[in-house]
Amino acid sequence: MTIAERKAREEYDRANPWRPLREMTTDLYGHICELRVSMYNTFEDMGLRRFFYDGEAWYQIEPPRKLYRYEPIVEFRSRGIVLSKWRQRSVIERSDSKYEWRGGRMYEKPKKYKLYWRADDN
Repeated sequence: MTIAERKAREEYDRANPWRPLREMTTDLYGHICELRVSMYNTFEDMGLRRFFYDGEAWYQIEPPRKLYRYEPIVEFRSRGIVLSKWRQRSVIERSDSKYEWRGGRMYEKPKKYKLYWRADDN
């Protein structure tokens, strides 16, 4: 990482600090966020994945999925961008759907216990 990249990252961290979940207010519903989880007392970012909170649950935007209720989420950081209502509905519907688009074709989503295998269950 170069000095310029490090300074840009530090500036971004100052402008968008990590906040505990208890600070999630109704005006932040629908904002695109980054999440941080706590695994065995160590904090871990969720990588490049982006999420939003609709007031009831956290949803991953791409690929769409509803986060498990008991995932160890401890902090969030808003990206400052609000996801439109129709896009939120689209993500929620696709995460609840039995089917998904992959490579221009419609496939049945794998069962929860078969997430490692992406082919249809026959």
